[in-house]
Amino acid sequence: MVQEQPRTQTGQKLVMQNREKVELTGVTEVISFDNREILLETVEGVLQFMGENLHVKRLTLERGEIILEGRIHSLAYHESQKDKTAGSFLGRLFR
Repeated sequence: MVQEQPRTQTGQKLVMQNREKVELTGVTEVISFDNREILLETVEGVLQFMGENLHVKRLTLERGEIILEGRIHSLAYHESQKDKTAGSFLGRLFR
């Protein structure tokens, strides 16, 4: 019997429709969410959505996929906390 292994995300795809629906791949973790802000850890860094009446319609972390709905005012990428920690450790190590 062959077991199917979960797909490893190596890229990211973001599709937004009318600032009201987002389909996103490459999600590794949901950091936090409420009806005004959703923070996601992705393969490209932390992605922040700001808006009104935001909610997660579907989440499949095994496949790295999420669908968000609501009125989206902005989205922004930030450096991953994991990357900051790794960089600062290596910086201290080689001082």
